[in-house]
Amino acid sequence: MKNIRFYEAEKYKTSEYEKVESMIYKTMEKINQGDGNYSFKGCSDEALVTKLLESNEWEQGTGKGLARYMIMTHQGKRYYRTTEYIGTDKDIIYIEKEPDPIYVTSIVFEPEPELGENEPAAAFVSQYPLEDILDKYYVYCGDFYEKENEMDKENSYVEFASCSIEDIRNVLTLIGKHVYNKEDGDYIFLKIE
Repeated sequence: MKNIRFYEAEKYKTSEYEKVESMIYKTMEKINQGDGNYSFKGCSDEALVTKLLESNEWEQGTGKGLARYMIMTHQGKRYYRTTEYIGTDKDIIYIEKEPDPIYVTSIVFEPEPELGENEPAAAFVSQYPLEDILDKYYVYCGDFYEKENEMDKENSYVEFASCSIEDIRNVLTLIGKHVYNKEDGDYIFLKIE
C-alpha cells in the first residue's frame, strides 16, 4: 500500500453520517435490518419483568427471525421472550438493543503487486497487509467499496470502522505512509514507513 490518502466517500455527505473530526465520521451501527438478525439485551427493571411475565398479552412472533419469540408491546416498547424457555428459569424478557455509534474513515491507496498485493485493476482489496492493519489498530472493514474498486484500475478503496474514535484516529496515522508485509525468516511483519 503506497500513496495512502483519505477518501471522502459520497455516503459521508448523507444524513446517516455526521462529521466529528477531520476525516472521521460517526454513524449508527446497523441492526435489525429485516434479515432475521436481531440484537437484544435483557430488561433490567425487575418490577416490569415480573409484570410482563404475568401478562396474557404475549403473541407468537412471525416472520424471519421472530418465529422463536413471543412478542408483546407495552407502553410503546416491544418486549421478547424465547419460546423454548417460557416457564423455565431461563425465561428472560428482552428489549431491542439501541444502536451504538460507529466511527468510520476511508482511505484510497495504490496496491503493490510486487509485495503480494492485488493488481491495481483487480476489483478487490488484498487480504494482506489489510488483515494486519485491522489487527494492529483494532478496527474492522466497514465498506469494501466494491463499485469504486471495480471501476478504478489504479487504486484500491477501503473503509475502517470502530466503536472507538481513538482507534480511527490511530489508523489515520497511515495517511502518507508506505505499508507492506515483509518476510523475515519464518515470520512476516507489518512494516509502516
